[in-house]
Amino acid sequence: MFEKVLKDPVHDEILFDDPLLWALVNVPAFQRLRRIRQLGTSYLTFHGAEHSRFAHSLGAYETMRRVLYHLQRESGWPTDPREIRLALAAALLHDVGHGPFSHTFESVLGVQHEAWTHRIILEDPALRSVLDGVDDEFAPDLVRVLRRESRYPAVESLISSQLDVDRMDYMLRDAEATGVSYGLFELARLIRSLTYWDGRIYVKRQNLHTVEQYLLARYFMYVQVYLHPVTVGSDVLVEKILVRAKDLIAEGERITMPEPLRRVLDGDMEDVSWYIRLDESVLLYAFHTFAEHPDPILRDLAERFLHRRLFAPVVRQGPTPVDDLALLRTTAKAMGFHPDYYVSLRACKIPGYDVIGQGLLLRDASGRVEDLSQASKLIRTLVPSSEERMFLPKEMLDPAHPLSARVRSIAYSAL
Repeated sequence: MFEKVLKDPVHDEILFDDPLLWALVNVPAFQRLRRIRQLGTSYLTFHGAEHSRFAHSLGAYETMRRVLYHLQRESGWPTDPREIRLALAAALLHDVGHGPFSHTFESVLGVQHEAWTHRIILEDPALRSVLDGVDDEFAPDLVRVLRRESRYPAVESLISSQLDVDRMDYMLRDAEATGVSYGLFELARLIRSLTYWDGRIYVKRQNLHTVEQYLLARYFMYVQVYLHPVTVGSDVLVEKILVRAKDLIAEGERITMPEPLRRVLDGDMEDVSWYIRLDESVLLYAFHTFAEHPDPILRDLAERFLHRRLFAPVVRQGPTPVDDLALLRTTAKAMGFHPDYYVSLRACKIPGYDVIGQGLLLRDASGRVEDLSQASKLIRTLVPSSEERMFLPKEMLDPAHPLSARVRSIAYSAL
C-alpha cells in the first residue's frame, strides 16, 4: 500500500495514500510554493511568520482529508472515488497561482492569483500530465470547482466559503507562526460539527458555540495580524517599488532585473512558465539591484524595504477630504518626496459574518435549518467594517522638519 507521512506543526501528521496526489506535490509549480511566504510581508511585523504557501497547501489538503473521512462516517458522503480525488486535489492546488508577496503582487499586475491558479492547472505541462492521469476532464473539472461552477456544490463549499478547509488551516498555522493565541480554535471539534444532507454541507445545531469560536478567531486574526498597520505599510512599500519599476520601464529606462519579473511587469503573460519561475527570491534579488539603480526614487524605495525603514501608518476614523489629500501631496513634494510614491491611502476591510449568499446553515436533529446569524446574537454583531489608513515616510512626521507640523495636522485631523 502506498503511504507517505509528513510531520507538521499544526496537524502533527499529513498523510498521502494516493500516488497521484503525491505526484502533484512534486511538480515544479507546486514546489515553487516553498519559496513564497504564506503571510507575505508579515515577517517584518511578526518575526516568526516565515512559513510558506507550500506548508499551508499541504495543511489544507490534510484538513480536507480529515473532513471527508468524518463526513463519510457521519453522513455516508462522498462515495465516488473521483469526487474524493477532486476535493483533495482542489485543496492541495488552490493556492498554486499565488505570486511573491501574495496580494500585493496581484494589485500591481491587475490579475488575481485565482486566475493564475486556473491557468497553471490547465496550461503547465508537468502539472497537467499528472492530472490527466485520472482522465482528460479532471483538470477542467478541478478549475470548475475552484471557480464554483461545477456540479459538486458540497466540494465547492469545502474549498471556498466562510467555513472551508483553506481558512481552517491558515488561521491555525498563521496563529502559531505569529505567536498569537486569539487565532486558535478547536479544529477536530469543528470538523465533527459538519454534516452532509441532500447535496449540501451544514453545521450541527448543537455545535453552535464551536463555530462562534472559529469566527471570532477569524475576526481577531484580521484585526491583529492580517491587517496590522505595519504589515499593510510593508505591502504598500512593495507595491510602490514595483509601480516605480513599471513606470521607468514604460519611460524607456533600462532596469536590471531577473527575466521572469521583467516579463510579468511588461505584461507578457502568454506563457505561464515565466510566472512559475517567479518567487520571492527573484523579487528580493531584484530589490537588491534596484537599490543600486541611479533613479533616486526606485533606489530609495528598495533600500527602505531591504533595511526595514517602512512607511509610518496613520489609522483614521473617516475618509480623507480631497482638499486635505491635495495639500498633503503638495507638502510631500515640497519636502522632497514624490507624492505618487510616498503618499498612500488604503481602505482596510475587516470581514465580519456575511449572510448574503454565503451564510452558514445550522441543521438540528429534526431537520430544521436556520442561518447561523439567526441562532447567535454574538455572530450578529460581527458585521463587516472598514477603516482608512494613511502611509507616509516617517521623516514627514518628524517634528524636527519645519513642514512636519502641517503634515501632522492633516494626517491626524480625522482622529
